[in-house]
Amino acid sequence: MASELKIAIPDEASAEITAMFISSAQKAFDELMRKQSYPPYMNQGQASDYLHVSIKTFKKLNIPVVSLDGVARYSKKSLDQYCKDNEI
Repeated sequence: MASELKIAIPDEASAEITAMFISSAQKAFDELMRKQSYPPYMNQGQASDYLHVSIKTFKKLNIPVVSLDGVARYSKKSLDQYCKDNEI
């Protein structure tokens, strides 16, 4: 048995809800585009920026390092996995 509940929303509130939705969608899109602009392997500065933490904080994290020709790099996949593994 399906029931339907109708709620009258004033035009001003409807416009505000629409604006909030558009703003949220734009922020999500911008964040996605920002993350896609990073290379697959990053130096420490890029990796800390990618995670939105300071380099000092980044150094405390236990993120696997890849050595490419003797240069330390952090893979985007490892950084994403670290975030996923540490979700609350």
